Amino acid sequence: MLDKLLAAYINQRRVKNIMKNSRKKILLIMILAFLLVGCNKGDNTDKPTAIEGKPSEKNSITFMTPPWGVPPKEEALNKFTEETGISVEVISVPMAQIYSKVQIAYAANQNAADVIFLSEEAPSYIVALGAMEPLDAYLERGDLDIDDFMFQETWLVGDKPHGIITYVQMVMMDYNKAKFEEAGFTNLPQTWEELRDQALVIKEKGVDEYPISLGVWRTSWLMMSLGMGDTLFDEDYNPVFANEGSPARKAMEMLIKFFTEDELITPSLLTEESPHAVFRSGVGVFHQGWQGSLVSMNNPETSLQAPNVHYMILPGTGVTWGSDAAIGISKLSDKKDSAWEFIKWYVAEENQKDIYEAYGLVPSRISVQDTLGREGKIDGYEEIVEQSKQVTTMPRFTKWWGSFCTRIGEEVRLGWQGNKTSDQIIDDLAEYWNELKTEYQE
Repeated sequence: MLDKLLAAYINQRRVKNIMKNSRKKILLIMILAFLLVGCNKGDNTDKPTAIEGKPSEKNSITFMTPPWGVPPKEEALNKFTEETGISVEVISVPMAQIYSKVQIAYAANQNAADVIFLSEEAPSYIVALGAMEPLDAYLERGDLDIDDFMFQETWLVGDKPHGIITYVQMVMMDYNKAKFEEAGFTNLPQTWEELRDQALVIKEKGVDEYPISLGVWRTSWLMMSLGMGDTLFDEDYNPVFANEGSPARKAMEMLIKFFTEDELITPSLLTEESPHAVFRSGVGVFHQGWQGSLVSMNNPETSLQAPNVHYMILPGTGVTWGSDAAIGISKLSDKKDSAWEFIKWYVAEENQKDIYEAYGLVPSRISVQDTLGREGKIDGYEEIVEQSKQVTTMPRFTKWWGSFCTRIGEEVRLGWQGNKTSDQIIDDLAEYWNELKTEYQE
């Protein structure tokens, strides 16, 4: 069984080089066996949010999601169960674990969950495997107004939708206006060089010891590279970011200096991927946020930055991209109709409002956005509109995009630790991209 599982897994993930070492092979088999057992037994340690319903077991479905995808109002989900007879067990785990659990389960022909949350990198990690059910037949039923959803076309694989978009989320920046003005500034930085200069002044004046809140992950470098004018890839997906003297090289050099020479980013972020929790703790002035981040950052119950956080247009070119999410049905689910009923409820107006108010995730439904706008609940709406004029796309539907994004974070961490120069990082990232591209296109 394990031999079949390992073979299937190798076909889906880039592990060929790992097999060169026999001890690593044994370790991988043990890990796969452990994860498979976890998927088959339904280990409750991975299910902190479970809502029981009265219907029979055959009408019970599972929904695997990261914490920010959990329906925020338990009473609303209980009402769904009462009205439909479908009980929902919500399995809340980190996004990376969703990728691995779905991959391993699908390789073993096991169903990881009936409904699965799909993040920005899910197309390469999950959809490309064939693990998700195409939803065209369900949409043909006409019981969901798909024309009310923004950017639904971004979840087409070929000509078939594999997820229903749940929220729209441009990468944005926000800042603490009170700290910014305390340092004597009135005009926001127009370039990344100016942002660095202002951050150094803020640090020197003692307003904030670590004024920049960027994470050790893909988003920081991608955002800075686009802002400095890089396109990253050409139309054939060649990594032009590696060209000599490219803006992306300058962006990586500056980012690494933020961590090392300038000491503008707190070392505590070495143990955090995202910068959001650290910023909410009160550390930082300039923060990599998202469309809707003000809801979270200005919540006085959870953020020490409240109520002083405002959006700012990204420095430089202002070019950004979307990291939207969707929800879909597992290919191996035997309860697809019940799963579709849950999806319709999940993307309905009331739940989208609840998710926005709880997590600051901007609803994908045009009608819901309009309602929130009329109610004055979308803070920084003017900045959102202005930022949305400079949106590009990332090659996230390439089968190797997820693996590449993971590698970016690993390389930035090596740069922070002084184990690589910024040029070495860029060269290695380009080499890795080309290796993945060649392998997945064979």
